[in-house]
Amino acid sequence: MEYVKNVRDPIHGTIYLTKPEKRLIDTSYLQRIRHIKQNGLCYLVYPAMNSTRFEHSLGVMHLAGLMADHLELAEKDKEKLRAASLLHDIGHGPFSHTSDDALAAKGDSHEGLSSKIIQKTEVADILNEEGLSPAEIAGLVKGEGRFAKILCSEIDVDKMDYLVRDSYYAGVAYGTIDLERIIYGTKMRGDDLVIKKGSLEAVEFLLISRNLMYETVYRHHTKRIAESMFQAAIGSMLKKKLRYDEFLKMDDVDLVYRMRHAGGYAQEIMKRIDTRRLFKTVFQERIMLVEEAFRPDLVKNREEIEEKIAKDLGIKKGNVILDIPETRMPEFRTLVETEEGLKRIDEVSTLARTLEKADQEKLTLCIYAAPEYIPKFKNFNAEKYIEFAQTRLGKFL
Repeated sequence: MEYVKNVRDPIHGTIYLTKPEKRLIDTSYLQRIRHIKQNGLCYLVYPAMNSTRFEHSLGVMHLAGLMADHLELAEKDKEKLRAASLLHDIGHGPFSHTSDDALAAKGDSHEGLSSKIIQKTEVADILNEEGLSPAEIAGLVKGEGRFAKILCSEIDVDKMDYLVRDSYYAGVAYGTIDLERIIYGTKMRGDDLVIKKGSLEAVEFLLISRNLMYETVYRHHTKRIAESMFQAAIGSMLKKKLRYDEFLKMDDVDLVYRMRHAGGYAQEIMKRIDTRRLFKTVFQERIMLVEEAFRPDLVKNREEIEEKIAKDLGIKKGNVILDIPETRMPEFRTLVETEEGLKRIDEVSTLARTLEKADQEKLTLCIYAAPEYIPKFKNFNAEKYIEFAQTRLGKFL
């Protein structure tokens, strides 16, 4: 590949760009994600966590190129993989995953939106002009295609970059991951990306880093509260004051400005975040105690449960929030090459099994409320609302 430009990155050093990649970077879609924070409202807890989806995308592209070289992919396949890695996050809404609920309410995901942008905008024109198929690149972003697992799988270059990058910006010592050993210890088995047994320890270190980052950074209680408030405000705006198509074009600055001037609930919540008058935790319970089959319905009917609690306690609507954590942990399904064939890492590694169990045990379902309403929860009986959910939803704990 012929490189025409290089940029400096605090994580990977010098990242080189080809002419097609430079053209893609100059599009409005990639420029937009310069203004979308990688970790939503994490900066409220870790002040230096202001890195963006843009630099993360450059990092993922860089690692994808290293992986392609290691696997000795054809030059064209490497070009496709790097393009997909560069473009994989252009569909993110403002504040990254903080917008996921708003996207899901419309049946969208950031991967699906990235795919649409890749195939239907100026990005598609550039790809076509450079001899790359927009449909093929979009497929890689969605996890489809011969080498898609390099970008979208249990242990992929996306996770490798964000764990090291986020640890660096958070200022925590959990990002000591031997990326080279992991990359050079992988191989393709059909369409699967698998780990050679000799690199098992390096992947175990990655899993340790992953657990510590989730426990102390990604699931920090203050971050969870602030993002739950912010998501509620986004939902209220999309119902009355903001068109969905307009929302998708926004970056962080656009959305915060609109919220600060929206009036009503959204402006009130944004003011609380600006002045750090955040909601407080009034109830928490381990998610393991909630029947697994019931959890999706609990998420689906969250607003109904919140409104029931608020009505019963005489609390203004929107001032009670139910927060249900994500429980998927695909990293523990990573395939490892053994003498007996391919096995999941949690089948061959005692450490992986322990980490998986520990992570599940720490997940908590929480209820938050505005500070002025805390006295109303003095005799709060959460079981009453669990019973309400059971009765109304036809499920049980």
